Amino acid sequence: MQREVIAPFGIVLERRPSSSKWADWSWKITEVIPDAPATDGWTVIHEDDGVTRYLSSPHMLVLHHKMVEAYDANIETGSPSIWAMLDDEITPAMPPYRPRGVTADPYEAQGVLDSAAGLVERVAMPRETVAWMAQYLASLPEAPAFRKRRRDRIETEKQIFGKEPIFSPLGRREERES
Repeated sequence: MQREVIAPFGIVLERRPSSSKWADWSWKITEVIPDAPATDGWTVIHEDDGVTRYLSSPHMLVLHHKMVEAYDANIETGSPSIWAMLDDEITPAMPPYRPRGVTADPYEAQGVLDSAAGLVERVAMPRETVAWMAQYLASLPEAPAFRKRRRDRIETEKQIFGKEPIFSPLGRREERES
């Protein structure tokens, strides 16, 4: 059993003119490319009619054996996805994002989305990646079924040093004395 497996991906980011009067550009992650060639930062891969596409790679998708439940939830949705995560770039660079990474864990992506910083996009998982991920998940042993613990019996206080217990199984002191 492998504890984790890794696959390299490239992130494709698209810039197009914005329809909003408050922003010049609209940014969107359009796809992830498995085994994309390595780049030094963002590289322009396509430019046409004001639409520019950038590629940044490699970014490693890591599947860990302890996250099986999250990966199963991803696959069972019917449309397995990869989330590409970008952080805002502080410098006035173009594009204004720095890649954080890619994940197949929907809960990790939601955690990044909750921070409300950067850009997180859900993109379709390539078929060969779905097969690779399913093969890894099948190689792992079945997780034990959830079993609710039963509480231990609570011991009532014992009478020590001549004092009566606070919670007596015999009832309240006033009730016993009358």
